[in-house]
Amino acid sequence: MGSNAGGRSGSGSGVQPSYGGGRYYGGGARVPYAAGGRSPAGLVALGLLPIAGLAFFAGAWLYPAYLYPYSHPYTFHNASANNGTGANQTKPVKCLCQQYSVCGCDENDDQSYLASLLGNGSTEALNSSLVRVANVNNTDTIFLNGTLPNGTTAAGGSDSAAALNLPHKALGYVVIATAVTLAVFSL
Repeated sequence: MGSNAGGRSGSGSGVQPSYGGGRYYGGGARVPYAAGGRSPAGLVALGLLPIAGLAFFAGAWLYPAYLYPYSHPYTFHNASANNGTGANQTKPVKCLCQQYSVCGCDENDDQSYLASLLGNGSTEALNSSLVRVANVNNTDTIFLNGTLPNGTTAAGGSDSAAALNLPHKALGYVVIATAVTLAVFSL
């Protein structure tokens, strides 16, 4: 299990951004961060949604999810609205990130991102593991699954500091190997 801190590393790790021409993660962020934390654009989690409250979303949720309400709704063209003639629609957005995970939720109004995320706007065309539309308080709301696998980092950072530090597991092996070597040579 990798780190849940997110951030950047030299060439990136884990899943890479694939929305908006490969610049954004599904939740809209350019750089992932630890779930529950503040996003790079300043988005703050409202609180934790219990696992039972996540039943409308496809996939298995192992832990509760942080709820990030976006301050700006998404406006997009829904080709299937008005009996197939299409219409522009505006819907509020909330993003979910599973506790103890890396999060990719962030405010994003880039039109190339919205087009790659929502496609033609029809519910049938949406990636149901990433995007769901649910009615909350009589308002259709777009929900995004911003959870990313632990160990995910964006490209563009520096790996040099990490290379200088031995991981804790490897350090344990060094201690054991040293103890065994000393025991063998003291015989």
